[in-house]
Amino acid sequence: MPTPEVKEPEKKPAGNDQPKLNLIVGIDRGSGFTSIPSYYYDSVLESCSGRLHDSSGVRLEVVPREMTRADAIKRAKGEQDGYVIWLELRSEGNGPEGLYIEYTVLEPTTAKLRVQGHAYQGVYRQGGATIPGTSGRTNNMIIERRLRDAAQDAAEKILKAFHIASPSGMPPH
Repeated sequence: MPTPEVKEPEKKPAGNDQPKLNLIVGIDRGSGFTSIPSYYYDSVLESCSGRLHDSSGVRLEVVPREMTRADAIKRAKGEQDGYVIWLELRSEGNGPEGLYIEYTVLEPTTAKLRVQGHAYQGVYRQGGATIPGTSGRTNNMIIERRLRDAAQDAAEKILKAFHIASPSGMPPH
């Protein structure tokens, strides 16, 4: 029996010919909410930027310090080709269960609004009620996990606005 020929897969050139979308992401850590643990802000920024970084079509810069709305506008106006993503934790209730993420994407040079939206904690949000059967620490861990998921959802929505697919090759939801 003859052995079948195995064709070597074609190698792509090392240079990626797909242009990269330049994104700068930061978060407003003030928002007037002093009762929000600071690690919630860190988790949201890390989760959103991590998801954006996973996309091969993105070049990302994360601003680790406070970024107010004025800072975001100033940064966008100073950019030639980098869109500024400004994240903010907002609340629609008295407790941490009511926290959600507001995201704003500003265009370079003009700081015009490109896209804006919200990402909520998810289906387990119970209208400001505490999660039954959990202690304060456990409750905080659950809320942090849900905020991380919401931050990834915000990143997906931002990528979708720029028509960039998820790392798996599937279009963003």
